[in-house]
Amino acid sequence: MPVEPPPPSKPGDPSVAVFGDGLAAAAARHLALAPAASMQDLAAAAGVSRATLFRRFPSRAALVAELCRAAAQGFVRAVDDAALDRGTPPQALDRLLDSLSRLAAVAGLLGLQPLDQHVEASLLTETAATEESIRGLLVRGQESGHFRVDVDPEWFLSMLTWLMVGAADSVRQGRLTPATAHRQLAATITAGVRRD
Repeated sequence: MPVEPPPPSKPGDPSVAVFGDGLAAAAARHLALAPAASMQDLAAAAGVSRATLFRRFPSRAALVAELCRAAAQGFVRAVDDAALDRGTPPQALDRLLDSLSRLAAVAGLLGLQPLDQHVEASLLTETAATEESIRGLLVRGQESGHFRVDVDPEWFLSMLTWLMVGAADSVRQGRLTPATAHRQLAATITAGVRRD
């Protein structure tokens, strides 16, 4: 039986850049809109049969694990692209927020999907060094006098992570436009850490 091709994607589609191909990207986009979607729903959204989706992903848990792994790798790339050791801490923070906002738009809600504890532990290991560089940005800004010294680096990372998820969910529900969500998120985080 021939395997159906993945659905076509638009040129420059950022979700394909994160998830690698049209089928995975379509599944991730639909999960962002409907986090409880079934495999049947995801197959329909991707424009393929349920059998085709199951040939690629043997279970919903396997699909979510692969998408979350791709999102974690996208997170590492996004932080690397922000070059946190370049320029002043406020400049690096601006780049970080821009880079992560682009990722949150296509992967932010995957953080709400349940994961097997071994998969979650593996992803945390993959992203540990990247998370440490984000904490390091806050410390660098505290030492330079740009950022508040009473903000704990662990809280900074948690705030950044969950505000990104919240922003993505607000866009999903139509409460905010992507541009407004990014602007509000950047303003909230900046106000929370900057010394003015």
